This record gives sequence, C-alpha cells and structure tokens, in this order.
Amino acid sequence: MARPKTILLVDHDNAIIKFVTLILENEGYRVLTASDGEDALDKVRQARPDLLLLEIILPRKNGYQVCREVKEDKVLRTLPVVFLSAKSQPSDRFWAKRVGAEGFVAKPFDPGGLLREIRVLLRNAQLVSA
Repeated sequence: MARPKTILLVDHDNAIIKFVTLILENEGYRVLTASDGEDALDKVRQARPDLLLLEIILPRKNGYQVCREVKEDKVLRTLPVVFLSAKSQPSDRFWAKRVGAEGFVAKPFDPGGLLREIRVLLRNAQLVSA
C-alpha cells in the first residue's frame, strides 16, 4: 500500500489551519503545518512534503519569498506549490506564477476545488518523477 501523500500547509490563521487540515486528512493526506515563512522553509527541507500549500501573507517571510526559495533550490524545485490566499487580485496571481507556483486557490474557497487542484498537481508530479 502506498504511503499517504504529505502536504505542508502554511498559514498564519489557526482557524484556516484547522479547517484545511480536517479537509485534507479526511481525504487521506498526511498534513504538516507551519505558521510563518521561516518555519515553512525549515519543514520543507526536513520533511520533504509532496506538496506545499501556502498563504501569501505570513510573518517572517511572505509566501512569495518562501516559494522563490523553494524553486531556486536544486533539491526542492520540483515540489508543487499551491497558493491558498485571501489576496486574489490579478497582481497576486501574477506574482504567485512569477515565483514558480503551479496553482492558486482564492479564499474563501470551495473545498472540492482545492482538492481537485491538489490531486492534479500530485498526479503531474508523480508522472514527472516516474
């Protein structure tokens, strides 16, 4: 049996962390969490999750900075990154794409839409690594 995919969820809002964790765990994902950008980078390097779910607005390093550092790292650059953010203007989406994110889901969000985005990116990452 395949191990469950691990998702690192990074958000400054504890209510969002609890809500999204519940959604993801109900789908069989293993969820790790971080509440600021520095902690997120430490956990990405240590735990090597299968996907990074990232808010733009974070203490210590914002989501754009975290994504850029992940994508500039030779070992981590293939990690799929999805922004889950309340900042959802066209410029926010532009910068998310510009720093290397593969997906963007705006808050408030539809749980089904978020799960579809995650499934597609995990499937694509699996095909690339095969």
